Order: sequence, then C-alpha cells, then structure tokens
Amino acid sequence: MSRYSAARPLIIGIDGRSGSGKTVLSKVLADSLSGHHEVTVLRLEDFYHGWDGLTTGIEKFSQDVLPALAAGETATYQTWDWNAPDTLDGGPGPVVTTRPTEVIICEGVGIGARPNREYLDVLIWLRVPDKVRHKRAMGRDGETYRAHWDRWAAQERAMLDQDQIYDAADLVLVANEPDERHHTSALAVVQAMLASGRSLEDPTPAEQPDS
Repeated sequence: MSRYSAARPLIIGIDGRSGSGKTVLSKVLADSLSGHHEVTVLRLEDFYHGWDGLTTGIEKFSQDVLPALAAGETATYQTWDWNAPDTLDGGPGPVVTTRPTEVIICEGVGIGARPNREYLDVLIWLRVPDKVRHKRAMGRDGETYRAHWDRWAAQERAMLDQDQIYDAADLVLVANEPDERHHTSALAVVQAMLASGRSLEDPTPAEQPDS
C-alpha cells in the first residue's frame, strides 16, 4: 500500500468476487463522503475487454489510470463499451479523462491485484458465500450474466490462485446479506485516514510544528 498524505488523493480499493457488494459499498462511501470531500468513483468493469477480459482490465487500469491519479495527475484512457452494436462482448468505448480529486474510490474484481496495490491507500475485501453472490448477481444483471457466470468465475479463481488479494486487504468484511454495520466500519476507516492524513501502515503520530 502507498502512504497517504493530504497532498494527493486518498485512493480506496474495494475488491471481492462478483456479487459481493462492491458497487453498493462504493456508493455508500461516495454518498457519505461527498458532503465534505470531492469524490470520484472508478469501476473496473469499464476496463474489462468483454467476458474474457479480467486480466486485460486489471493491466489497463494499473498502467493507464492509477499511476497518474496517485501522483496527483490527470489520467486519460479508453473505456470498454459493453453495449457496442453487433458484438457479444462489447467493444472499445469512449476515451475518458479523469482528474484527481481528494478521494478516489476504485471498485471491481481485481482492483486489489498485485500491480495495483502500491497505489492504494486502503484495500477492502468483501467476502460473501457463493450462493449469495450468485443470487445477487442474477438479480442485478439477470439473463445477460447467467450465460457467462461460470466463464467469469473461472477467471476469478485463476486470478486468486496466483494472487490471494484477500490476504493483502487492510479490511475484510464478511456478510451473508447487506449489513449497515460493515458499511459503517469501512466508512470509519476512511474518515480516520482523511482526518489524520496518514495510511493504515503508518502508526506514528503526525509531526507537530516546533513551538
């Protein structure tokens, strides 16, 4: 993890397998923080190149987006259009420019992958039983996702076999159903970091100016 200071964006990573509640948590954090902070939410699904594009999406995000934003610079990148005409997996979407804001929330499967971790100030992993995840995903995306569930799950498993992201997480939230207590825990961690201007890895108090 990087070391957060108020001089650059606080970058939050929210990871977990499909259907674990990443989008819900990112919205809760963004809504809660936006009253006092400028917040940007980035979704890794805008970078996956179709249903076989998990690895490509992670690589694009770690190369084209995170380094610039973590340095306080504007990032310009091409998104993926899942609804591109005449295709089954989508196609190249519009080029987008994102400027750094005080808080940047990044959510999606693979956000916490090894190439991304050095740019994250806090990594949250959501752990939810497979049956619950499947039910949520089908309720959210219906038949569109049903035909691809196994295909996508195999990519998730292969990635986690090589990179146990959950072991690197700063905060692991375990829940069978959406639970406001878990959202409150995540929000408390982020608010504490914003207040202190330090990452979770830095146990030392902020230096005080000489009197």
